[in-house]
Amino acid sequence: MDIIKKKIERIIITGYLEEYKQANTYCREHGFRVIQTNPCLSDKKHRGRVTSFEIVAEKDKSAT
Repeated sequence: MDIIKKKIERIIITGYLEEYKQANTYCREHGFRVIQTNPCLSDKKHRGRVTSFEIVAEKDKSAT
């Protein structure tokens, strides 16, 4: 068994759906790899309506 230890920087970005492309671009431009994207059900009036998002992204810091 091989175990590799790496330092990882993780960010979590949340925002409204209109900002999703901007958040995705930020991740790409700053070397982050998106590992998870979640819709957020935040409209209390219409419970099934997706109005925002959450992106979890990481990059390897051990190489820098």
